[in-house]
Parts: sequence; C-alpha cells; structure tokens
Amino acid sequence: MLIATHDGSFHADETVACAILSYLYDHCEVIRTRDPKLLETADLIIDVSGINDDKHFDHHSNDFNLSRANGIHYATAGLMWLKFGRAYLERIAQEHFSASERAEFTDAVYEAALARIDKEIMYGVDLNDNGQLNSYLNDLIKPENTHDQAIMDELNEFYRYTPDLPYLVAMQNLPNVTGDEQNAQFSNTVKILKSLLINAAINALNTENGIAKVLALYDGGPLLIMHEKLPWTQAVLANFERFKDCMLAIYPDRKRGWRIQTLPFSKAERFKNKLPAPKSWRGLDEKALDAVTGLHGTIFVHRAGFTGGAMDFDTVLAMAQLWLKDGELTTK
Repeated sequence: MLIATHDGSFHADETVACAILSYLYDHCEVIRTRDPKLLETADLIIDVSGINDDKHFDHHSNDFNLSRANGIHYATAGLMWLKFGRAYLERIAQEHFSASERAEFTDAVYEAALARIDKEIMYGVDLNDNGQLNSYLNDLIKPENTHDQAIMDELNEFYRYTPDLPYLVAMQNLPNVTGDEQNAQFSNTVKILKSLLINAAINALNTENGIAKVLALYDGGPLLIMHEKLPWTQAVLANFERFKDCMLAIYPDRKRGWRIQTLPFSKAERFKNKLPAPKSWRGLDEKALDAVTGLHGTIFVHRAGFTGGAMDFDTVLAMAQLWLKDGELTTK
C-alpha cells in the first residue's frame, strides 16, 4: 500500500492518519510530496490534492463539508478513522485477543470502541487541524457576558500548551530541518503514533466489552457487585443516570482480597465521593479496623475515605452494608 501526503511541516492530522493506515495495511509506504504526478502514483492520497473521492481525501478542498452530528468537522485523521476504523479494530481484535475474548465482542462493542477512539483522540486532532477548537467550545458553552468570555479566553490560552497529540506532533518539526531529515522525523513520529494508537484500540475494545458486562450485571440497587475486575468507573461515568442510586462498588483486588469504593459524586467532579466511609474507619487497617467495624479480616480504609478492602467476599459485603448505613452522604 503506497500512501501519499504533503511534504514540509507535518501535523497530528496526517501523521495519525498514516498511523492508522500503516497498521491496517501490510507493507505500507508513505511518500511526501506536492507534485501531482508523484501523488497519483499512490494508492491513497491524503491531506493534499484538493480532491475527494475513493482515492483522494483532502478536507482542505472547497467542496468538502463533512461533519459529525455534534458539529465537529472531519479532518484527515477523523476521516481515516471514519472510513477504516472498524476494519482497524477488527484486526486489533484478531491480533491481540484470544478467540474466546473475541467471541464476546458484539457489534455494539465494536461500535462503542469506534466512537470512543473518535471522541478521545480524533476529536482533538480534527478540531485543532481545522482551527475549530475555540469556536466549537464557544458554541458548546455559550458564554453570556464579558466575564464568561474572559474565562473562556483564559482557558483557551491555557490549553494551547497542553501536551496533547497536536502539540506533541508539532514539536517533532525540529528547527532548520528540511528534506530527508524532515521526512525521517515524520516517519519516526508516525511509528510512535502507530504504537500509541494500537494500545489505545486494545484498551478501547477491552473497556467497552467490560462496560457492557457492568451494565448487564447492575441491578439498580445501592451496590455494584463484580466478581471480576471491570472498568466500572467508565461504565458509571458514561451512564450516570442509570447509576443514580448506586453508592458503592465491590470488586476483586489485583493483589489480594476484595476492594470497596464509593462512586464519584458527578461526572464533572470525579474525585469527589458520593458516600465516603465513616470517619471512624478512615486511615485504619487490619486489627484496628476490625475493632472499629466489628468484622474480621478487613485490610484497610484509605484516609480520604473513598476506598477500602477486606480479605474475603463475605467480609467486604458486610463492610459495604455498614458503610451504606454509617457513611457520610455527600449532598452538594
């Protein structure tokens, strides 16, 4: 597969697009040029040419107006994910998951993983490349007065220098480097992004499959009980209203025993706790915690009161029942 894109300075847009394609297609090569004849030798031409069809993908052309339902315009990265993302995820599943794991991946899991990568990676790249970030946030938040607008302007200035993909990729364009040296920097950046995107896709599939499991087992009560480690916080934050009556999650600890943890207070305040542990438990462990709870086999409660643990399931369940009764409910 021969891919062509423009030469000169490179950006997150076309490097992410090349990272997608170079994983999906074996023996993938990228040429960087603006020569129309050289461009046409490629199988796919991205981010250059001014043409849009099954071979050419250039979001800079005057007739290109493809946008997501939320108003975010597609740039080349998002466009390649839209066109090739499902095939990309299916190859990830084939190469990085067992047959039994793949059997759990429903069409809904693939589509949710596709949307997750689009939201968490491609949105930011496309907004940046299209110069749409400020206007999109302005339309989303709708500042109503000069004070609100001043806050928006300060945040926009602050986020200019956050180490996201557009910023990090831009920093790979070294001063006074052109020609073959610039192409080498481009290729190295694509390799880095390829590795990052592969792992992001593995995590997206695993997370969405886990979220589906959490949603299937939650019964609507105050406890979310899991007998395997699942991405329950992501499930809660993505379906917050569904978990409005849930206070605590119980799950196996990776090292030993079982963990109990309060749910977040809101989607915006993820580190604020809905139901912290009773104050008398906080910062205690083992015998001291056994004494105050009246249980046997507790391990600890964090001094901030958001999580704790016990050696066996029956003890952690009893601990949860006491926590529900005596914990300090956060109301605002």
